Amino acid sequence: MTQPIVSANLKQLLIARSDWFAREIMRGVKSGEHAYITPAQSRLLAHMAGKPASMAELARRLAISRQAVHKTVAELARRGILEVRDDPERRNAKIVSYTEKGRQVNRAGARIIEQIEQRLAERLGAGRLEALRELLAEDWD
Repeated sequence: MTQPIVSANLKQLLIARSDWFAREIMRGVKSGEHAYITPAQSRLLAHMAGKPASMAELARRLAISRQAVHKTVAELARRGILEVRDDPERRNAKIVSYTEKGRQVNRAGARIIEQIEQRLAERLGAGRLEALRELLAEDWD
């Protein structure tokens, strides 16, 4: 593990650790059967969290344009991971959901995350990792 970042504020620390986690996920992705998935696609899939979402909601969650979401979703749909349907509740809106292949990709991603968390437990200690998880899960509002 790298040296501690001592002069960083909390936001910088959270960003640095989030970036580290994303790199570790991509390392796992690149060594598996879904090596074609890009970091942007991985991020979009993570924000879906295995559940359908509208294009607009994904754009808000990712803080990117709808056009960028459309492009990323289109590529994942071309690969058979996602599908786009009309939203039955809103005119002109689209819902993005996983296909069966997409659910397999999601399960493979969950296994990669479990492996990363296991490595973190070994490095930090299981108790400290659980304490971190509890702190991050708290309501900060």
